[in-house]
Amino acid sequence: MCDLIETLVEIDRRGLYKDHEYISLFECCVHKLGLSEAAAYRRIRAARAIRLFPTIAPLLRQGRLALESVALLHPFLKDPDAAALVEAASGMRVWEVERLVASRRTEEPRRDVVRFVASVAVDPDPPAGYAPLFDSSATTPGGATDSASAPGAIACPTARLTPPSPAVRIAFTADARFFKLLKEAQAAMRHKYPNGRLDGVFRDALEALLRKKRPWAS
Repeated sequence: MCDLIETLVEIDRRGLYKDHEYISLFECCVHKLGLSEAAAYRRIRAARAIRLFPTIAPLLRQGRLALESVALLHPFLKDPDAAALVEAASGMRVWEVERLVASRRTEEPRRDVVRFVASVAVDPDPPAGYAPLFDSSATTPGGATDSASAPGAIACPTARLTPPSPAVRIAFTADARFFKLLKEAQAAMRHKYPNGRLDGVFRDALEALLRKKRPWAS
């Protein structure tokens, strides 16, 4: 990957993609090199970051900066304190670099958003020990015994699709302290929500808060 990015630095600097009749480096990466649009975008960003700040190249090779982190830093590399920014980002994880560069952006406060969205029906997993009443592998009468009569098997009705429940998408802006608390809560609930699902973490937190505020409702 690093070799490709350093090659893209030269292709971009000298405009060599025009020799192959491409109107941009992006078009060359997608159609000539076969990169996805997202992969092309990140690698071009990284190449242009290295053009502006060559010391990024060894940091990328050493793994001290991730490709996504370099792409995030690119818009700020013409700032007077770019060297300090790169040094601060070195060794950080991508989300930490996102937080670092976010402090340089000025945005108007955004309103909270609550929006109903389509939900997907879930096909529940069958219980442990379940054997279907009618096994497709069973033979006609007089042949082999079907699996429902096997010792230890539990007859269970055919699983049904659970009707979809309403789903809501919620978005809001919070401060760094909130984010720290959120990461700690995710870590504390990892045994219950291995994927760190935010809806589960928030639901448990809200239920705990309401039990504390309204103990009579428990």
